[in-house]
Amino acid sequence: MTQVAAPPSRPRRPDSVIIRPWPKVVFLYPTFLAALVFWFLSFLWAESPDKGAAGLGNWFCLIFFLNLIVFSFDFSRVKSITLLITVVAVALLIAWLNTKWQVVAGIDKALDAIDIRMNTQFYGWLAAFLALVFLLVLVNTRFNYYEVNSLEILHHHGYLGDITRMPTAGLRMHKEIYDLFEHLLLRSGRLVFYPSTSREAIVIDNVLSINRVEERIKDLLRVLTVSAEPTDGGMPDR
Repeated sequence: MTQVAAPPSRPRRPDSVIIRPWPKVVFLYPTFLAALVFWFLSFLWAESPDKGAAGLGNWFCLIFFLNLIVFSFDFSRVKSITLLITVVAVALLIAWLNTKWQVVAGIDKALDAIDIRMNTQFYGWLAAFLALVFLLVLVNTRFNYYEVNSLEILHHHGYLGDITRMPTAGLRMHKEIYDLFEHLLLRSGRLVFYPSTSREAIVIDNVLSINRVEERIKDLLRVLTVSAEPTDGGMPDR
């Protein structure tokens, strides 16, 4: 007997998509990782504090400063390009000035004079505090999130299970990558929904892995559109 090959299985359609808005504090995770690594290194070098303590402090402050810059400002595409051009221009200016007045040697001397020191407990406690904050944020996102299914958008909020419902009929969606550096850190962005039954848009900031979430929502809404198309008899396919 000849065996008939089974038709290829279609990928499972999503029943619903969960969207969790995260606070901006999650973008401080580079500082948390730096504190954790430097705590371990300073613990290893505790018996010889002059071996690398100064270097650790300087590097930690640099990482913390850059992380605060990303945390505090939104860098759009225009701002990011402007910042990149400015950095390149300053570097070229310093290189040109160095050919005339040896300014690089002065900058190196000034940087060598910086001696920032933190002990092992500072790195350890800072990492512990940030870990606690991240844990509380993770718990809070279990009680404040959006659920998109084929019929409605549900906003779960509050620790008592409050729910706000909006139908997905005629729903429009827009994705925004408003900060390139935050997108590089956690692939985050903003989702904006425009329900047909409401004048106010639903704005969800700091959605992690936003491209994957957007694709899942598109698949879900595509299924909804197909199921709403009329059949040969002129009635919706139920």
